Amino acid sequence: MPIMAWEDFLRDHHRPHLFEVKLKVTTSTKILAARAVLERLALSLDTAGNYAFHTEGATIYAAFEENADAERFAKVFKPEQTTRDSEWSSKAYARMDDVTYQRITRLLKRGH
Repeated sequence: MPIMAWEDFLRDHHRPHLFEVKLKVTTSTKILAARAVLERLALSLDTAGNYAFHTEGATIYAAFEENADAERFAKVFKPEQTTRDSEWSSKAYARMDDVTYQRITRLLKRGH
């Protein structure tokens, strides 16, 4: 399914699944590169539903329409915490360090 603009996704999807990724990097170039890698990862996972990305500072948010898509995405990170709240069907939190970044780039090179 297609990637959507963040605002359009939130308008069109009630209580989607959120994945919050904290980055160790702080430069805008590295943050943009990390986001591009995460977008490529989502695309490589053959998502069944729509999804969107949003960046705030050194945090990248990935929202998924389908729980199965969010779970496949999360397996790559091994999230630190998963919760539910009134706005999101599920929320997972993870950090993207150098080891995780390298794991993702290896997956992408192999064509996951």
